[in-house]
Amino acid sequence: MAPNVPRGSLAEPYPPGSSPEDRFKVLSSLCSYGHNQTVISGMLRQILLQHFVDPTQIILPNLRRYLETNGAWNQGVTSGVYIEAIARWRPELMEARPAIVIKEGAWQWKRMGIGNVWSADWVTGREEFSGQWSGTHTLFCVAKQGAETQGLATEVAKTLLWYGREITTAFDLQFFTVVGIGALAALKESTEHYVVPVDVAYLVPESWYLEQEAPRLKRIVFRASDFIGYGG
Repeated sequence: MAPNVPRGSLAEPYPPGSSPEDRFKVLSSLCSYGHNQTVISGMLRQILLQHFVDPTQIILPNLRRYLETNGAWNQGVTSGVYIEAIARWRPELMEARPAIVIKEGAWQWKRMGIGNVWSADWVTGREEFSGQWSGTHTLFCVAKQGAETQGLATEVAKTLLWYGREITTAFDLQFFTVVGIGALAALKESTEHYVVPVDVAYLVPESWYLEQEAPRLKRIVFRASDFIGYGG
């Protein structure tokens, strides 16, 4: 065992001074349940939570100073920024702080072939199907000042845009990008807040298979007695 290395650590079987990497892929629940709109909402929320939890990660100086003064994101009611999906949105928690509300858009099915068929095995009867969901989400950035709202929307858009490739890979998407930043508008639910939407688009792969309970043709039996009397 290597000296000064705790038993059971990743570097235990390696010589001193080495830096082994754990490249085993962590299995995700996506392997079993696949994507849906709620999963994408949770994905976007988690990315933004990890970004806004530390003011030093904030791109825009004014927003960074605001979070340094008022606190970054946390799970309590004193959070410096409120981030939540629209299904769990609590308007009273966003009255005194900037907020990001995540809303699911429509999903459209895109076929990949005739009848979605990808391949077929005529012996076993198994057919594999594949296609794509084309989806969108909108992240509504809300704050009390117009410039503050636009800055928050820019921060959200740049974060998702810059990490787009990693998001695509980590969540087994085929495509992910920021579509655009909307215009500043007064929030209808409040007379003291402004809102700017940030739209994202993505492609979600979907595949499945159907298998016959019994093969179409299990076996072919030839008996010599069946051919007696033929050809004579």
